[in-house]
Amino acid sequence: MRRTKIIRTFFSFALCASLTGCATAAATPSSSVSPSSSTVSSAPSASSTTISNASFTVTFIDVGQGDASLIQCDGENMLIDGGTPDQSQKIYAILIEKGITDLKYIVCTHTHSDHAGGLSGALQAATCQQALTTVTTSTNETFTTFLTQCDKHNVPIVVPQVGDQYSLGTASFQILGPTDMEEAMDENDKSLVLRMSYGDTSFLFTGDAEQEEQQLLMYNDYEDLKADVLKADHHGSSNGASYAWIKAVQPKITVISCGQGNSYGHPHEETLNLLKQYGSAVYRTDLQGDVVITSDGTTLTTTVDRNPDADVWQPGSSNSMAAAAETPAATSVSGTYVLNTSSKKFHYPNCKAVAKMSAKNRQDFTGDRQELIDQGYEPCQICRP
Repeated sequence: MRRTKIIRTFFSFALCASLTGCATAAATPSSSVSPSSSTVSSAPSASSTTISNASFTVTFIDVGQGDASLIQCDGENMLIDGGTPDQSQKIYAILIEKGITDLKYIVCTHTHSDHAGGLSGALQAATCQQALTTVTTSTNETFTTFLTQCDKHNVPIVVPQVGDQYSLGTASFQILGPTDMEEAMDENDKSLVLRMSYGDTSFLFTGDAEQEEQQLLMYNDYEDLKADVLKADHHGSSNGASYAWIKAVQPKITVISCGQGNSYGHPHEETLNLLKQYGSAVYRTDLQGDVVITSDGTTLTTTVDRNPDADVWQPGSSNSMAAAAETPAATSVSGTYVLNTSSKKFHYPNCKAVAKMSAKNRQDFTGDRQELIDQGYEPCQICRP
């Protein structure tokens, strides 16, 4: 009942606030910098804080269809997610290349392998003072491997609470979510969400948070969500973006971490259109490799590995047909499913999540599983249809 009340309250608020004009101007490349760089400056204000000898960098690492963000500030380091297990060597190599021998924090936003998989590689390259996760036990084998590696390397595991604050050099970050951890929730909606501040610049890291968690975040922390840089939710999936969410965050820059030709078609056209509407500059790891953003406390400068002039507004090209040809038994399966038209998930009829599903969002479906995937639906991570 509490969740229903919260969501209804949020929608009433969203209706009153909807359909207003864009609040953020487009971030455009500066002609005074190299072709692979662009600069975004906040409007001067009495509170603007340009930090002397500034040293704040975020590297959104190209780990294919996954997430990994390395944050460096004043000699302290932090890693948020590490991509799939086959990216462990890349994470290891990057830390060695940068001379990083200690990580103040490793953050695993949730248990999925495309976020937890490469973190074990980080522990082979550097010590770690603290690991932040949402749970300390899981049936996910990849996440369990990460926990085992933490234990092996004597890394304390902490489950932070909403509102907890941490420091990284002169930067700081606050835990905003998850605001709820009900068993029936999709694993994506249990993602750790954190907002980092450095001077007058801010960064929002969202894991794979989708619209259910976003609704709760907007209800509880609407004013705290605004950020200059958004790490796009769920690899640019339409489930990870909505009109209300982008309006709440108002990102000047959005970085989409996804793999070339991924089978999900990430990023989705709907997400790109919303970002374009709000004037956010977009960078993509699938097209541009590692994306590096530096801040001096007021100004953000972005550099990409390759293709600075890439057409970032082009939706991802799904190779689901190729995947179907390789694994026909896994994708060409007929059955009866229950669809959530809001979250774009499909479930077995006896799934726990179905019992809590709003009647207006429910749709029954009998047919080919692959047909649902082609329509943009994703399998529930609880019942795994």
